[in-house]
Amino acid sequence: MEARTLLLQALQALYHDPSPTTRNAANQWLQDFQQSLEAWQISDSLLHDPSINLEVLYFCAQTLRTKIQRDFDDLPLDSRIHLRDSVLMLLRRFQHGPASVRTQLCLALAGLAMHISAGDWGRGGVVKWLKEELSVSNESVSSFLELLTVLPQEAYSHKTAVKPERRRRFQKELGASTQDAFEALTDLLSRNASVHIVQIIVAFAAWLHLAHGRMNVSTLASHPLVAAALSGLTLDTSFDAAVDAVTELIRFTVSGTPGGLAEQMPLVQIIVPHVMALKSRFVGSLKITADESHSGDFEGEEEDHEIMKGIAQLFTEMGESYVEIIANGSVEAMVIVEALVAVTSHPDVTIAEMAFNFWYRLSNAITTREFYKGFESETAVGNEMERRASIFRPIFEHIISLVSHRVKYPQGFESWRKDEIADFKQTRYAVADVLVDAAAVLGGERTLHVLASGLLQGGFMSPEAASWNWQSVEASLYCIRGIAKVVPRDEATIMPQVMMLLPRLPVHPQLMYTAYLTIGAYADWLGVASSSLSLLPSLLELLTGGFSIAGDPAAAAALAFKHVCDACRNSLGSQCINALVTVYTEAMGKGSKFQLEAEDELQVVEGLSMVVSAMPGEKTAQILGALCQPMVTSLQEAVTEFQLSGHLTQRVSSHSYTVNIDRLANIYRYVSHAEPLASCFKGTWPVLENVFLQMGADVRTMERLCRLCKYAVRACGRFLGDVVGAVLEQVQERFQQHRQSCFLYLASEVIKVFSADPSLATYLGNLIFLLFGQVVNVLTNIEAFTSLPDIADDCFLLASRCTRYCPNLLVPSPIFAPLVDCAMTGVTIQHREACSSILTFLQDILNLSDSAKGQQYKDVLDSVLHPRGPNLCRILISALVGAVPESRVEEVIGVLESLVHLYERDVVQWAEKSVRLIPVSVASEEEQKAFLHAITSTATGGDPIALRNSIEDLSDVCRRSKKTVELVQSALRPHELAVGC
Repeated sequence: MEARTLLLQALQALYHDPSPTTRNAANQWLQDFQQSLEAWQISDSLLHDPSINLEVLYFCAQTLRTKIQRDFDDLPLDSRIHLRDSVLMLLRRFQHGPASVRTQLCLALAGLAMHISAGDWGRGGVVKWLKEELSVSNESVSSFLELLTVLPQEAYSHKTAVKPERRRRFQKELGASTQDAFEALTDLLSRNASVHIVQIIVAFAAWLHLAHGRMNVSTLASHPLVAAALSGLTLDTSFDAAVDAVTELIRFTVSGTPGGLAEQMPLVQIIVPHVMALKSRFVGSLKITADESHSGDFEGEEEDHEIMKGIAQLFTEMGESYVEIIANGSVEAMVIVEALVAVTSHPDVTIAEMAFNFWYRLSNAITTREFYKGFESETAVGNEMERRASIFRPIFEHIISLVSHRVKYPQGFESWRKDEIADFKQTRYAVADVLVDAAAVLGGERTLHVLASGLLQGGFMSPEAASWNWQSVEASLYCIRGIAKVVPRDEATIMPQVMMLLPRLPVHPQLMYTAYLTIGAYADWLGVASSSLSLLPSLLELLTGGFSIAGDPAAAAALAFKHVCDACRNSLGSQCINALVTVYTEAMGKGSKFQLEAEDELQVVEGLSMVVSAMPGEKTAQILGALCQPMVTSLQEAVTEFQLSGHLTQRVSSHSYTVNIDRLANIYRYVSHAEPLASCFKGTWPVLENVFLQMGADVRTMERLCRLCKYAVRACGRFLGDVVGAVLEQVQERFQQHRQSCFLYLASEVIKVFSADPSLATYLGNLIFLLFGQVVNVLTNIEAFTSLPDIADDCFLLASRCTRYCPNLLVPSPIFAPLVDCAMTGVTIQHREACSSILTFLQDILNLSDSAKGQQYKDVLDSVLHPRGPNLCRILISALVGAVPESRVEEVIGVLESLVHLYERDVVQWAEKSVRLIPVSVASEEEQKAFLHAITSTATGGDPIALRNSIEDLSDVCRRSKKTVELVQSALRPHELAVGC
């Protein structure tokens, strides 16, 4: 059966067959069809067939567009112009629609314009050619205008698989055609303004992207297209298109011309009055919105809402673009500020938030010294800063009043959907940012006074008062919490009153949640405040009471407890340690009345650990014993239960191990007294050793236990003594049994801390030989790397640590050469962290060989690296041109540069053999020569920047489509290279 018939049947099945299996099969067939060569001819012929329905037409138009974008190189040279003419003929046929088909054809023609050089479009280029072919007929104006829109939009698109040099040339060609495009649009404006005004304005906006630096400002200021765009703001039918065009005009005026904004003033002076003329409409809409008696049809309100968003967009774009001028505080500038105040006051938060970034930029322009470069002295800068701040302080105080009420929980919020809750939280975060921006101008103390005035006046503080509602109190506390970082640490008027107020608040979950977080936010203030000694007892009692309120309040209380312990560690350690230990014991004990989740308990452990760290070392041994005891006891019970039953039971699960191991890990992570910690670890080791034995096969438990041991090694160092050997024995045995990556990263930490200890050299050497031996026997091909990325990641992290800290143990070892082979095998793994660790290891060994430190290993390194150089070079080039994601190219470049620096001209030969394998249909001989020339230049001491640029160019050429990547990789075959000598 011919492919055309099969195509029609597949589309019929895809859209109309009731069976999902049949539809899925049809979809797969259609995807395969689009990859085939025959798709070109069949799609083109069906589009010319007047009997074909819309479903088939759209699919064929889409196929033709994607084939042009991705597979253009498949076409014979003599058929390309024929295809162009065919697409043009189709555009004429579908000039009245369907619109979806016409759009695909316009994109197809834009793709052809990117592929086909300017000379093939005639002396005037693609824009003049299209004008001559389409705009002469009123019937084809819509197609011509859509083409004029998509051409500049596609100029910077990477959907079309062209070489970087061709894309840059096409952008220059279009840029040079900007004047032609404007003339064509102006001609259409004079002939068809009433019919096609929206399309003309949309196309004008698209070309403005390319007009930067190519249009005289005075000419543009008086241009009919500018006038049309600005006039379009007054008509609802063209308003949306006009907003986009005027937005582009505003951006055009700040596009970085040599003369700066002053050079653009003729255009600015045209734009600003037209935009500001919309202010009365916007303010009028605010009044109507505020009038509760106003009503209207929903569709009309929706249209008005969209227009308000468009006006707000223009005000915001203008404010952000001209913020440096606005910051001067002139009368003219304040008109724009007033418009943005109106936007901020809009009841719809999606509109109001559009102005928030302007307030950030304005605050920055007022308070940042880099905006005062024209002033000669620090005194002049200071005076001007104060002058500007004095102008804008009333504005920012008003902004605080406009935004702070938006954080208040409304009635009925309990029934919100998850997305509504998430939106409200985002609004609160945005408001907090605005408050910080305002505080930069007003000062933190003044901002705090403004926010706290209602809270401290008592009008809604008493639950018996008529004005009382917890939402108002919570909103005030949230705002106060939001500016914590900008409130001076020596503030002694407002914050003591706020802190004394918190313990008196009625217990409402949401109110308590914010109260606890407020305490945590001002923990640093508490740490230095003169009133902290009197405040801390009641605040700690409030926080520990919060441990009993399930859910978010308990979590907030635990987090705040940690921050207070951190900031007030000195005073708490000397005055409150016993009370804190009592609370801690209750929190960690079985059957606790507290409602803390496991993560919350870790916050408590961390907080108390920081208090202990501030205590004198001689006083910590007993306290540390008390901190560890609940967890050690629980672990011992779990171990005993396991020993009695021979397996995990319903009463004792892996959670019984991990929750207590995590708590212990936080102690070793945050307590800074090495010797007492080491004593605790030695006392705990028999229990931990049993956990290794019992739970060695449980990944989750072993990861937690290895992390605990890592923190212990890091915190205790040499004080661990002989117990380090016992830990490493468990690492070695468990890895041999279960091959879990966590044992490798624990070994990595031990290498970092103990590599310089000569008494452990033999032990560590045997350890890494055995661990690496296990890994290289498992990671024998890229499929193994892909299935075990964590093993690969931690193996080569360990290998890098060995290279940096103890090359004497790794490089002379018989495992070194197999480890390098293993790394080369895994370079092209897609897993980000694993790939990064492998590349880092390769760069480390190359750099070691090229360093003074590595001279004693030079012969060994060369005997391993040099014979593998050709394969390594080819693998790296393969990675650069598509074997790994583009985001990892920078790391690959680093390894290649190190290889070039080490072996210089040898790398030139290796690179030439590899690059010559790339098909010339993908990378031409000239492009290959440019890359090799850059390699040669770098190898002989040339500029390394040239090599990086050349690598990026070759990478872009080879990555321009999925097909080119496949061609290059099938030629280089990095996964099939024989490793080793």
